[in-house]
Amino acid sequence: DEIQYTNASSVPYKNYNEYLASLPKPKTKIAEKPKKKKPKQSPDDNKVVAASSGSGFFVTRTGHLVTNYHVVEECDVVKVSFNAKEIQADTIAIDKYNDLAIIKANINPSKVFPVSKEDVSLLQEVIVAGFPLGKKISALIKTHKGNVSALAGIGDNFSNFQTDATINHGNSGGPIL
Repeated sequence: DEIQYTNASSVPYKNYNEYLASLPKPKTKIAEKPKKKKPKQSPDDNKVVAASSGSGFFVTRTGHLVTNYHVVEECDVVKVSFNAKEIQADTIAIDKYNDLAIIKANINPSKVFPVSKEDVSLLQEVIVAGFPLGKKISALIKTHKGNVSALAGIGDNFSNFQTDATINHGNSGGPIL
């Protein structure tokens, strides 16, 4: 079969799709892309599960960590990612007003960061550490330098202070050194 091309204005078809449908079909079958198999669904696959992620730091060698309350708020299960393992943790204490939580995991860390008993001072240099955006960016710790920019938080809350160090989503609960 030979196909001859003509000027589009002389083609006796109403539209381009009708013209394409009139063309001779190839004698050999064109290989089709293999169809993707859908994974089998378990009964819970359609269930939406709320989850949160944040940072925290050890304050004792017996596995106590400090994080933010909003990180563990409404969580039925709390897990700590430590040395490439997920370890279940218990929420020991919460302070909604100051947005703090203490959790405990069966971990004996080699390093701890004790909580300071001293107040910060205006323009004091600080380092913020944590795991913003989780493992999507990197499994390694991220740090930012900054300064204490105010000695009170929202509503003149003097139990909070402000810093200009960058704190990204998921860094909540990380220490300020």
